[in-house]
Amino acid sequence: MKRRLALLVFALVGMMVLSASGSSEETSAPVLTLASPDNSYGISTDAEMQDSITELINEKTGVAVEPIIPPLSSYADKISTLVNSGDVPDVFAITQAMVKVPQMATRGQILDLTDYIENSSAIKDIIPESVLSICNIDGRNYLVPYNHPKSKVIYVRKDIMEKYDINLSSTPTTEEFLTEMSKLKGTGIQPFTFPKWVDNFQYFYNSFGAWGGVYLRDGKYVDGFQEPEMKEALAYIHELYETGVLNTEFITTENSQMQEKVYTGQSAADIDYITNYINYVQQTEAAGNPTDMHIIYGLIGPRGDGGTLNEAIQTAFCISSDTKYPDEAFKVIETIVTDPEMYAAYFGIGREGYHYTIGENGEFVPSEKALNSGYKYTYNFLSDSFIDYDPASLPFKLDEQTLDGIARQRALIAEGEAYLGPTHASDVPTGVSDAYDRVSPSIKSTRESIAAKIVIGSVTLEEGMAEYENFWNSINGPEILEELNASLTK
Repeated sequence: MKRRLALLVFALVGMMVLSASGSSEETSAPVLTLASPDNSYGISTDAEMQDSITELINEKTGVAVEPIIPPLSSYADKISTLVNSGDVPDVFAITQAMVKVPQMATRGQILDLTDYIENSSAIKDIIPESVLSICNIDGRNYLVPYNHPKSKVIYVRKDIMEKYDINLSSTPTTEEFLTEMSKLKGTGIQPFTFPKWVDNFQYFYNSFGAWGGVYLRDGKYVDGFQEPEMKEALAYIHELYETGVLNTEFITTENSQMQEKVYTGQSAADIDYITNYINYVQQTEAAGNPTDMHIIYGLIGPRGDGGTLNEAIQTAFCISSDTKYPDEAFKVIETIVTDPEMYAAYFGIGREGYHYTIGENGEFVPSEKALNSGYKYTYNFLSDSFIDYDPASLPFKLDEQTLDGIARQRALIAEGEAYLGPTHASDVPTGVSDAYDRVSPSIKSTRESIAAKIVIGSVTLEEGMAEYENFWNSINGPEILEELNASLTK
């Protein structure tokens, strides 16, 4: 009897120990998933390099993160799949933020961060209120931007311009651009390399007063793709393609391929963020073909329209509405965005001792392992970030050319504000038309698919527009516009 009682007591004690152990595991430090493309997170695909960034996040926040780091080329699709499947990462970077975030907010997929931002002196001290207000969706904030508002310009290699007598101002006409860039025919140099992201066509749409999407025009909602100006814009881009100015393989060209061709001099020009100027200067030198870059803010069309491709808040961080650890998730975002060491490591140069070392004369020296992993460091963080970096405060010395490049980069960003093209991405608030909220992703994908077909000539302009009109009617587009316009009178 005593033996049976002892066994029972032993079993109960064992159960209590196991229960306590389980409780300990449940209350241990949280582990959050963090999704980011591989052109950040230390700018390296090497696992050890990426682990060093994970360790730095943990050191600074006390939060353990489990990173999800898809290639940049597939990142948008990966995040879309995760979000729509309900398997949303606790924290994730988002591109095309002003287009995608309102949709996710309406569907309840992301957390309302208004109060977190309001109570974060770290964020409010460095991000201007004018920028935070751009992020408002019906008066609430669902994202934290980590770069200044973005705009795209055309970069042209100055050495090629000089060699082939290409004369272009910072705001040439559409005809001047076509004529001058055509001077490169037969030289073996591709005049203008363009990426597969067809939403970049908006740069050319600006020249004709066109907008790709539903927007407010003269006080009412219209579908910009069916406006007369859009036909002019598409006809012009098709002419660039037909004459060989626009690279004929653009429909498969990744951003990295586009940039590499300009770095090496295989191509004279491309379209990219104005904040990437210093990167072009650095990378052309690294490719053994150094040059300065000429900036074209906009091509001026027949009625005087034109300007940069204004993406406003293009990149940002969001938090899943299903996260179990919202406070910790926000702490991770706050640290990445506002901590100078963390931001530089995450978005620009990685960590000392892993990605780079400091040479005998104090210079920045990329490690051999990092270079072998495709690491391409950048000093863009010195001008992209909301953090007011002093180059002299870095742990390494920058040469005079780089310091001049940083100063030039900052000047270009300021100068570019005078040439901002229009942005109507937030013209249609979510929740006004359930039908529009439901079909807007398919409107965008169909519009871009048809635009690409018109440009490469697989359909004529008339055939493409007829195809789009059929699609528009199939989704009850006219009724959707009526519903949106009715909301303006309420």
